[in-house]
Amino acid sequence: MIISDPSVLLPETPKIDISEARWAAEYLSLMIEKLGPESPVSLVLMQARRELVSLAPTTSATVIGPLRIAA
Repeated sequence: MIISDPSVLLPETPKIDISEARWAAEYLSLMIEKLGPESPVSLVLMQARRELVSLAPTTSATVIGPLRIAA
């Protein structure tokens, strides 16, 4: 089979809704608060929250070369 359009082989890049990511991070914070910071489940939720927060651009960070530094 010959494919004339190679773009059909590439999966579509997922779009991330920043407001949805912020909402999910906030909801995870509430769950972590209820469970307590020492809970093993909270540790997993904290990592998920960090990942979601990293998706949303911060206004207090400054980009210097390849690094983003929060003030």
